[in-house]
Amino acid sequence: MSFSLSRTLRVLRLPLFCVLLWWVGVGSAQAAITCTAQMSDLNFGTVDLVDGSTPPSPIATLDYTCTNNGTSAETVRVCFNIGDGDEGLTNFNPRVMKSGTNSLKFQLYQGTSNVIWGSSGNGVVPNPFIATFSVPRRISSTVPASVSASTTMRGDLLAGQGTAPPGAYQDNFGSVHTSITFSSSTTGTPTACNGTAADNFPFLVKATVAKSCLVTADPLNFGTIDGLPGMADRDQFSTINVTCTTPTSYTVALTPSNNSTTGAGAMTPTGGVPGNTDAVPYRLYSNAGRSASWGSATGTNTVAGTGTGTAQTLTVYGRVLGSSVNVRPDSYRDVVTVTVSY
Repeated sequence: MSFSLSRTLRVLRLPLFCVLLWWVGVGSAQAAITCTAQMSDLNFGTVDLVDGSTPPSPIATLDYTCTNNGTSAETVRVCFNIGDGDEGLTNFNPRVMKSGTNSLKFQLYQGTSNVIWGSSGNGVVPNPFIATFSVPRRISSTVPASVSASTTMRGDLLAGQGTAPPGAYQDNFGSVHTSITFSSSTTGTPTACNGTAADNFPFLVKATVAKSCLVTADPLNFGTIDGLPGMADRDQFSTINVTCTTPTSYTVALTPSNNSTTGAGAMTPTGGVPGNTDAVPYRLYSNAGRSASWGSATGTNTVAGTGTGTAQTLTVYGRVLGSSVNVRPDSYRDVVTVTVSY
């Protein structure tokens, strides 16, 4: 009986020993490769969303390293995954950064391509950045082998965001919004990154929206006027379009070339008649009744408004007084400076 029991214990002990060897072997293989990465912040800087210019497309850099502490060279396939960020709230396309409750839409791309940088398994942005390369065996039992590389990430602001109020916008891609996953093999090239979750690479996306205004103006053309004294007043109007960031307060001043602050200017000959020094007086108004002069005296005869991020049309009403017209036939013109203060 003692002999039989001893043999039974040996038989039971052998499978347990084999199982322990198997688990130790797998753990050692998985631990042989480690991967880490760091991403620089992506900063759009100060952007003007109403002046018609194209916002910058800044570049961030991802530096990554995979280390092999094993005795065999391995080929690794590494996926660098990016989610929606703290302010994204599951917004992946486009992504969103915030300034208080205000939003600014943007997107992240892989290098100079138009491939959105996403994450494995994401149904909206399913493409992480993927790197496949070989890592040599360790140099010694205390010195692992490493392979390092880098890639870039581009940021773009979406067009048509002139209504975004000025402010500092940010989205934080902290640890839960980035991840590194990889698979490795000593016998071939992995086709997926469904192995170890290795690390993360937190970064910030930032932009400052500046207060800004854009102004355009159409000519004020009085047409052809009968140059006889005592003619009827000639009235015409023109438009000025002002686009200012929300909710930027602004004032619009008009200054004829004679620097009048009351909107009273004079058109001079364009050179069609040699020696002509005549002038055609005119006045500018902010109302159709032509009782409110539009000039450049702040708080007195300028026009005020509040930006909405879209173009606001202001009408300039002009008048040439018939009683003042006694000039030689010619073409007359003047330049009025439109100044928007905000």
